[in-house]
Amino acid sequence: MSRPLSHGDREALHELAPVLRRAVGLDPRSLARLRLGRNAAAALVRLPFGVLVARTVEAAAREGTADLTVRAGELLAWLDGETDELPATRDVEWRSGLPPVDGWARVEAVPDDVVRPLVRSGALTLKEAAQREGVPGAQPRAEVADALLDSTVLTVEDDDGTRAEVTLRALSALTRMGFLPRGGRAHIDVHGRWTRVVAEYGTVYLERPGGLTLR
Repeated sequence: MSRPLSHGDREALHELAPVLRRAVGLDPRSLARLRLGRNAAAALVRLPFGVLVARTVEAAAREGTADLTVRAGELLAWLDGETDELPATRDVEWRSGLPPVDGWARVEAVPDDVVRPLVRSGALTLKEAAQREGVPGAQPRAEVADALLDSTVLTVEDDDGTRAEVTLRALSALTRMGFLPRGGRAHIDVHGRWTRVVAEYGTVYLERPGGLTLR
């Protein structure tokens, strides 16, 4: 049975605070989609640069499930104890698709020391693109930045020939959100039109056509 968010959920959701804090830092008006199960809690957030990220944590057993949308900043203020007022539900404002919960196929696992150099190289390319336009220290034009971010920087394939192409946009989100620890691994999974990059502290999702594609 579905039950709304309650004050009893505060402790269970506390470990979601890091991803909410980073999302609010990028966009103070970020929405968070909460999925509360009987023994787990997840927060999904659409970042301003076009990727969906999520963090799932174990949670104490609750009666019933919940699936609702709130402002990430309001949820964070409640979790931090800045207010006792529950965040208002904003389900009608969530307009993004949701990835499947199960049925994912693992393609490959890539170590941290492969991922980070790709992200650093991409950041340097973006910086050089801005400099070529005579704007040192600024960002390149949106269309130039999008083309670079959507470029494939990593291709993986499993033993059955399933192949996934991972973009700079996805890997940048993974490291910028702090999901991939030093010495960790990024696991690349596919499910229909969806691809996800899973690390220890969170997951990045994109749909085709978009930042991650599957051939």
